[in-house]
Amino acid sequence: MTAVGYFRPGESSAKDSELPDLDCRENIDAMVHGFYQRLLNDPVMAPVFLAVAGIDLQQHLPTICQYWYKMLLGEQGYQRHMMAKHRALDDREPLTGEHHERWLGHFMANLDGNFHGPMTDRARLIAQRVMNNLYSQLSARRASGFLEQGNDEVTHE
Repeated sequence: MTAVGYFRPGESSAKDSELPDLDCRENIDAMVHGFYQRLLNDPVMAPVFLAVAGIDLQQHLPTICQYWYKMLLGEQGYQRHMMAKHRALDDREPLTGEHHERWLGHFMANLDGNFHGPMTDRARLIAQRVMNNLYSQLSARRASGFLEQGNDEVTHE
């Protein structure tokens, strides 16, 4: 027997069918915590969360879990306006394409090999859409000279 395995199309090395789906609160909690562990170990992303946004993980992580409960389980606990928060953050330090790519890369890498199923696929799609919309809107806002025009009002919760 050798240490080299054979590649078989349609088969993954880890049995995806044995991985949990994001179909319950416990799995979503594990996904969010694993994702933030990755983000906070990233030398580009950690300062955005800790120094610029100044998040308190004890408050922030349950909020993010609530967001994913809403998006994946249909729960209505999350009632915030995500764009307002990110506009305010972008005013302090522009969120660049690198930030968005790293965020999405960490999100997808966190799912790979840890979760599998229809809700996991839905989470991937949602994350891609959210990042695309967020990046497009923040970039367009900066390009329009929103802050240079003297209009520095940002809606806060």
